[in-house]
Amino acid sequence: MIAFTLKKIIGMLLMPISLTLMALLAGLLLLKHRPALGKGLISVAALWLALTSWHPFADRWLAPFEDNFPAFDLKQPVSIVVVLGGCHASDESMPPAAQLCSSSLFRLIEGLRILAANPQAQLFVSGYAGNDSRPHAEVMRDIALSMGVAAERIHTFPQARDTEEEAQLMTPLLIGQSFALVSEASHLPRALVFFQRQGLQPIPAPAVRLSTDNSDWRIEARAALKSERAMYEGIGQLWQWLKGA
Repeated sequence: MIAFTLKKIIGMLLMPISLTLMALLAGLLLLKHRPALGKGLISVAALWLALTSWHPFADRWLAPFEDNFPAFDLKQPVSIVVVLGGCHASDESMPPAAQLCSSSLFRLIEGLRILAANPQAQLFVSGYAGNDSRPHAEVMRDIALSMGVAAERIHTFPQARDTEEEAQLMTPLLIGQSFALVSEASHLPRALVFFQRQGLQPIPAPAVRLSTDNSDWRIEARAALKSERAMYEGIGQLWQWLKGA
């Protein structure tokens, strides 16, 4: 548990906005005794924030993580649809789907689309509770039920905290099965490796792609989100490679 929490904290500190804030703080602290260095750090932080919030830069940074997989072909039969866990915020005043973050909603919608094309297939949903009162897998299950999926077709994995644990927990039920693996396009390269290391052959099913060839030239928060995804997946792939090595 300590290692998992530490991994999350380090990952958060290495995100673009966190790096900008740390560089700004360091620059301000150095202004009095090392003014040249302090001003340099502040300038670098401002430039970094501008670049990572600018669509052309963010799109080109994120695109290599997303360009490997076409949309899932519904003519490809599968016996299981695996929708990887994401994030949610429980709120009984809101409908279940509104409790999901956008990436998780995209994942589930794509999973249900594939499931509808395979009437005999099962749906696997996963994700632990974290700081929430309910596991993510249960929220996903409730939404699937409300969309008409029969309860006996849904399997939940509420203990899985990350993609590696999802692969480990699901493997006994996936051996010898043809299954679609649903996640964001940027996350799929890393997710596939975790399942392939278990001796499985997942079929990638990208739920959403954020980067585009026709970049908006504005500086805004949507671009910063793309940069964050690129940084997150880059760090994730490096960590995955280090653990594998």
